[in-house]
Amino acid sequence: MRKLAIVAAALAGALLVLVTQAPAGLLAAVLRSWSGARIELSETTGTLWDGEAELILASGDSSSSFRTKVPGRVGWRIDPWRLLVGSLDLTLTDAAVLDAPLALRMDREINATLDANRLRLPASLLVGLGAPWNTIRPGGELQLAWDTLHLRSAGLSGNLSLEWVDASSALSPIVPFGHYRLHASGFYVGASLQLETISGPMEMTGSGTIGDGGRLRFQGIARVQPGTDPAVATQLSGLISLLGRRQGDEAILKFGT
Repeated sequence: MRKLAIVAAALAGALLVLVTQAPAGLLAAVLRSWSGARIELSETTGTLWDGEAELILASGDSSSSFRTKVPGRVGWRIDPWRLLVGSLDLTLTDAAVLDAPLALRMDREINATLDANRLRLPASLLVGLGAPWNTIRPGGELQLAWDTLHLRSAGLSGNLSLEWVDASSALSPIVPFGHYRLHASGFYVGASLQLETISGPMEMTGSGTIGDGGRLRFQGIARVQPGTDPAVATQLSGLISLLGRRQGDEAILKFGT
């Protein structure tokens, strides 16, 4: 019995070492499979629980060549002992895109809290969403900021804003043509959306909601700001037409049902 106990303890110890030292490449394989090849980790170092890698976003469509690397290197830290009690304690770092380490905590009831933060990404990532972004080929920077977000059975609550800073397009010589902010309050379910123009010769405004089942309803307009130089207005006209159905000097922005 004593020998059996010693063997069992040795096996348990070996298993513990194996689990805690599992290579970061294992997470890369799991993430790629789970995301349908839309999220990839390359040049991984460290372990499954404490590592870093280059983050690559792709369309996941074999017919598309869209692949882009997120600036910097993303680092992660997962507390393996919290998983033993059915909780997740995850911290992500990437100084190139995050203002501060991003902390996510989730309990066994799938109640989650995401601490306030801001994420900065190149607007070119929107190309991966398909039309009309793959035609517009946007430039500039996306800044996603939120206060503390709470996920409960009733949905996700909190406030979130997305800004498109120094907005540009490969189809327009006007650089930048604007700075825009989309604000979501209440978020989901029942979030209200508000789009506003902060600056620039091209105006985009609108409002909408996110209802049950994630149904999006949004309507707005895109047009040249009153008083804009006629030459600039002409150069923006074609871009505006790509954003929605043309109605006079405006394009109708409409998403959802």
